[in-house]
Amino acid sequence: MTFPNIAILHCHYRRGGVTQVVENQVAALASRRPDRDASGTDGKIILMSGGRDEGLSEATNKLCSRITIKGMEYDDVLAQQSETLAWDHDPVQRGNRLAHQLHLALENAGCPADQTIVHWHNHSLGKNVAAPVAIRQLTSQYGYRVLLQIHDFAEDFRPENYARVMRAAQLVCGSNLSDKPLASLVNQYLYPVSERIRYATLTSGDAELLQAVGLPSSLVDVLPNGVRLAADHELDREASLRKIRGAAALGDDVSWCVYPVRGIRRKNVGEFLLLSRLMPENRFSGITLPPATPIESASYQRWMHLGKDLAPRAVFDCGVFDDVTFLDNLAASSLIVSTSVAEGFGMAFLEPWLAGRGVVARRLPHVTDDFEREGVCLDRLYSQICIPGTPDWLSTCRSEARHVFQKSWHLIRDQFGDAIEFEALSSSVNGDSADGIDFAMLTTNRQIEVLRRMAHDTGFESEIRNLNPQLLRCLETPFTTEVLDSNRSQIQQTYSIESTTRRLLQSYQRLLKAEEPDAKSQVELTSDEASLAEVICKTRPFYPCRVETEID
Repeated sequence: MTFPNIAILHCHYRRGGVTQVVENQVAALASRRPDRDASGTDGKIILMSGGRDEGLSEATNKLCSRITIKGMEYDDVLAQQSETLAWDHDPVQRGNRLAHQLHLALENAGCPADQTIVHWHNHSLGKNVAAPVAIRQLTSQYGYRVLLQIHDFAEDFRPENYARVMRAAQLVCGSNLSDKPLASLVNQYLYPVSERIRYATLTSGDAELLQAVGLPSSLVDVLPNGVRLAADHELDREASLRKIRGAAALGDDVSWCVYPVRGIRRKNVGEFLLLSRLMPENRFSGITLPPATPIESASYQRWMHLGKDLAPRAVFDCGVFDDVTFLDNLAASSLIVSTSVAEGFGMAFLEPWLAGRGVVARRLPHVTDDFEREGVCLDRLYSQICIPGTPDWLSTCRSEARHVFQKSWHLIRDQFGDAIEFEALSSSVNGDSADGIDFAMLTTNRQIEVLRRMAHDTGFESEIRNLNPQLLRCLETPFTTEVLDSNRSQIQQTYSIESTTRRLLQSYQRLLKAEEPDAKSQVELTSDEASLAEVICKTRPFYPCRVETEID
């Protein structure tokens, strides 16, 4: 066998980050797949999901087959569709049934287990708690090799997801392992260890998280996303800038920068408004897209309303202007900004350089460290925006941030008691600096308070400027041609679709070369005590905007 059959699995293929990664992988695999033999059994590419596949492009559909397995859907969708509660409350039965359905579907598609790799995206997010059971069955009973690619963690400030995972772990593992702590049950449930299973993360920072809970480093690969810019001509700054000025009704002397994201809570939209105030006087700043879900949309709409008075040079929804493309927004920009406090991969740190535009952004070490190690010059990242205040005000702000941290995990505490020591971990939430507190460490209401004061107190805004001189220089100083060209070249080389495809195929080859285990060869993780949620809380900052729920 020169090329295995590849079955790529996800709960859905709606428009979004995971779907785009899958589409890139399908295109890359199809380009590397050799011509099939006469039987047509070698090198199939199959996408499997619960059925919501409207995000797939026509080009992707032409390169692969699609199979719908109802049991792969989100738990809440299944619960709405089912007349009983079995789909929502019995992960063992559901997982065994799902594995059987997947096996039959693959066999019927001409993909026998010994010639097929199952590439499962985001199995551990807690959207479908039967997935880990199904994965064990696919490997131990049916003999498939499985690559588990993780984009996001249920343990990373997603308490509702994590509570479902914890309950499922108790149901699946608890009867036989009642003497073990709950954290150990969760780890064992979510992250099975077998020669037939490998893991893939988007960053080395995420790989380190898996190793912290006992996964052997030899079973974890780092598979960064491929980066490409669909431009078939040189970007014309002046022509694009004229389009932006016309669409947003801006003056002829206005310059432009853009935050090319959908404005969900973790994108830290309040800080985007703050940056727009700190920009040079004739520069306007755009955020491209509104969110699609109710809670995210409510937060975004509130910031849009406030921005009219508190950040008059901030422009919302510039990605949906008539006759203005994504490339127009990049081309028109003097620089690209990002205020995001959490990313799975961090495309916004790389993609703009391919358009010859530099990036000023909040530093996310678990993401940006990889890029810098690969030679990308990111010398305009900032770690904080210092906001001054009286000792009492700063102390109150830190207490409020700790309260939000604790409140965000109340669901876990209410259901599972002291299984995880979030109270102790919240003491690390402080946002300290020599002269104030980091703007991103403020609760949303405090961020609004700061913006309002800046709008009405020029002395206060001047003090903020004086406390953040390096950030101001980053926003005001043009990028040199040398840096722009060097970064574009480095990113084209390291993060090209071809480069990331090689890494993906190497992961597949490692699975294919793994020694054949017997059916009972799966072993437990090496760490019994570490909770991944606790590891994340200890090693990554908490930002209140991520869990904002009360929106006025």
